[in-house]
Amino acid sequence: MKSILSICGLFLLFLLGCKEKEIEPLVKTNNIPGVVTNVKVENGKGFAKLSYTLPEDLDLLYVQAVYRPNGREEHTVKSSIYSNNLLLEGFADTEDHEVTLYAVNRSENRSAPIKVIVKPLIADVHTTRATLKVEETFGGVNIQFKNEEEKEFVVYTLIKDEKGDWLTYDRLYTNAKEKEYAVRGLPAKQTDFAFFFVDKWKNHSDTLKATFTPLFEEYLNKGLFRAMALPTDSSEPEFSSWQMSNLWDNGPPNSIFYQKSSLAKMPNWFTFDLGKRYKLSRIKVNQLAYDNAWMFAAGAPKLFEIYGSNSPNADGSWGNWTLLSTFESKKPSGSGSQLTNEDIAVAKAGEDFPFPPSALPYRYIRFKTLTTWGGSKITMMSELTFWGQEM
Repeated sequence: MKSILSICGLFLLFLLGCKEKEIEPLVKTNNIPGVVTNVKVENGKGFAKLSYTLPEDLDLLYVQAVYRPNGREEHTVKSSIYSNNLLLEGFADTEDHEVTLYAVNRSENRSAPIKVIVKPLIADVHTTRATLKVEETFGGVNIQFKNEEEKEFVVYTLIKDEKGDWLTYDRLYTNAKEKEYAVRGLPAKQTDFAFFFVDKWKNHSDTLKATFTPLFEEYLNKGLFRAMALPTDSSEPEFSSWQMSNLWDNGPPNSIFYQKSSLAKMPNWFTFDLGKRYKLSRIKVNQLAYDNAWMFAAGAPKLFEIYGSNSPNADGSWGNWTLLSTFESKKPSGSGSQLTNEDIAVAKAGEDFPFPPSALPYRYIRFKTLTTWGGSKITMMSELTFWGQEM
């Protein structure tokens, strides 16, 4: 017992003896460094780049810029002695902004302040917003814009409720150079919308307000879908567990349709029955998303066609088939082999492809793959989903 008390006593003394130490410079002097000179300003879109001549102080550590890019919170940027420039980002306007420069030595002593004025060009959050185009589509609105500099944005879609309050309905993160997507799930009634962009410095673009009436559509009942095996089709799976009916089972990501590789050919197609006649509004295609290695790769359809028929020929020929539309899968980050977070999110969510409003109603569908993302001669997918109107 005595030994335990002794240990506890020592531990208590140790705790009492521990004091929080302030981190201080290894070298402590009262020397004040000289100021930076020959400061030059290069104004850019939402940023300013400063170049300068460093003072000849042997203990100089870095140069510091202090500024308020949006007139609110203070930003501080540092650059080491191995560089003679600073990049100041986050500006939301094209007004004059004062920047204060300090040279700082190893004792954390700052030089006298040097004031410079920067006048950034119009920021990307505004130039991207200027390209925004919105139009009504089935179940919601279709949104398009160009982001030439591939900056990071969150695009907000708001709707006005019955009380007249604005509610955030959708948020999209993107840094894609070009983006087209649809915000859906809305009834076919007149609705007030608002759209704006926010960049990573929380700068907001101006708001586009408009009134749209989404086109009516309904989710097609997958319980009515049936696989068909016409003579010219590539409907045979690699394994029995990878059959075509997995495309409408709403199953887990590893429930897939994977064509038999020994019969590989391109283009290839497969046929199925929707169970009823529909005027189709859109199709969602889900790639294999249970492993990132399959996303925008291997046999994921890249360019494909959708055909409709109400009386397909039993021999599998194309005589009674009508082309509804040709679609192309688009990877947000482009054609490179690397996957970004946005690429992965799109692959997991599935890609929506709208049919032209002029398309006639059909019961039987033929999915024809022209090219795949990985150049494979077989097609592989995890799910197909349709919306439209029963006719």
